[in-house]
Amino acid sequence: MDSTAEGARDAKRARLTPSPPAPGDDADLISGLDDDVLLRVLGLVADVRDAARTAALSRRWLRLWTRAPALRFASQPVPRAAANAAERRAAVDRYVAFVNGILARRTTQSDDGAAAIESLAISCSRDDVSIGGANSDHDLERRLMMAASVDAARGWIRYAFQHGMRSLILDVHLMPVRPRLCGEREDGEGDDEKPAAVLLPDDLPSPARLETMRLSLGGARLRLSSATVKFASLKDLSLERIRIADGGGARLLARLVSAASCPHLQKLRMSRLRFPNFGGEMRLEADALSELWVEDMSMMSLELSTPGLRILHIDDCYLEVLSLSAPRLEQAALFFGQGSGWPLRLFQVDGDLPCLLSLKICMWAYRALDFHCIGEQNDCYTLLLKHCSLRTRLEVTLGGGKNNLSKEHEDVIKDKVPHLPQITSLTVNVSDEFERHDFGAGVASLLTRFTNLRHLSLHLPFFVTLYYDLGEGLDLECDHPDHWASYEISMAHLQEVELTGLTGIDCELWFMEAVIASARRLRKASISFNTECWQHECKMDAFERMLLDEGMRTSCRDKFKLTCLINK
Repeated sequence: MDSTAEGARDAKRARLTPSPPAPGDDADLISGLDDDVLLRVLGLVADVRDAARTAALSRRWLRLWTRAPALRFASQPVPRAAANAAERRAAVDRYVAFVNGILARRTTQSDDGAAAIESLAISCSRDDVSIGGANSDHDLERRLMMAASVDAARGWIRYAFQHGMRSLILDVHLMPVRPRLCGEREDGEGDDEKPAAVLLPDDLPSPARLETMRLSLGGARLRLSSATVKFASLKDLSLERIRIADGGGARLLARLVSAASCPHLQKLRMSRLRFPNFGGEMRLEADALSELWVEDMSMMSLELSTPGLRILHIDDCYLEVLSLSAPRLEQAALFFGQGSGWPLRLFQVDGDLPCLLSLKICMWAYRALDFHCIGEQNDCYTLLLKHCSLRTRLEVTLGGGKNNLSKEHEDVIKDKVPHLPQITSLTVNVSDEFERHDFGAGVASLLTRFTNLRHLSLHLPFFVTLYYDLGEGLDLECDHPDHWASYEISMAHLQEVELTGLTGIDCELWFMEAVIASARRLRKASISFNTECWQHECKMDAFERMLLDEGMRTSCRDKFKLTCLINK
């Protein structure tokens, strides 16, 4: 090899290898890294103010933070010491001016050839947004903070669109919130004077490089453009805590997230969006969409035409009708009528769901005879189960306890939900709508639908009555029939069973007896008691004796948990 080439290579290696520090010297190996590496490190700092403090380290760091590709503003602009609405608004204005000053400086630097901002994250929120009842001070502060939220969000969205960023995250939550009184509309609904709205501007060039966008506007109004805004590179979109302004509502939102506007959108989350006039109908057509999360929203109907969808999560939504076309769906979690108080009425599924292997749903155990929609919701889930014959895992949140119903009620599971022999793994989460002594019949009725289980988990909640019973001592004796004995439960293939949240009552022990009676292949049993309970030790002894009598051995036991395995 040429000696000249070898010498050049050795010289290059010497430049890249830092010299070892002299004895007694403090080594500053970080400052010896390339600018690109240091800028990436600064881009990971949680708040730009902390990044700016690195300028005090040395001349090497003096202006380095001003060139970081990612900027994060995470300070809370409103101090707790602010005495009134005017002072809090002034604090917000100062914070917005600080952010805008940094952004203006970066614009000047990029015009001079410096690297532009790739990612911008701004959190403009306060930790004391909850206040008391309605009064003039609340109304004044709400108007001031609404105007501040809208002005700030407008400017920052415009800046991101104009400067070709790859990521924009805005979390603006400044308006005070108070609990609604019974029958009262949400803040801002029905106001005679409509506040200003944040605009998705149609006079700007389409953000061609934007890949991630999250807008959480704290209840501010968002006016969607009637023109089609093209997001050519957008892959991840999240819209949260937004009131959609009049003039299109759900229809314009569906167009915004459609394949025509976002051809490469893969992840979409819509949470706590509010539409005018109860939202209307939303038809979502998105070919590339793979994950969809819809939370705490109200619409008459939602139609999904999503051929590439793999994950679907719908929680706490008011929907009259849900139509689903997603042949590649793999995971689904569907919870209707929880917080909204009104369950799904009609569920339409286009074709089979051959890829769906994991499903989480909410079913009702009982309903009042004059409340038919509860049974309709169970029917909707039954229809869904018929379209996914290959799934093996099912998680059910069981609601509809008897304690809140009139004497005239009926079981809406037994003889109404079909047998499901293809399910081999079942998890049952009992809702706190039940009481400690009445959950058994609902769970027993549900278990009659499964005859091929290998794994069963039953999770009991912290029942509301426990708050009152713990101080006086728990009533562990059950004065009702043994629900497990009166239902035909077959656990012939069961290998593992898990019970959590136990309190020590008799019917919990009866449940294990019913499982063991037919579970001749049981290899593992795990139970755990609620850690707030202190009268359970005798019941844990009873569980252990029962399992030992069946030929199992104790693998682990502590104060609240017991695990037994089959003897080999």
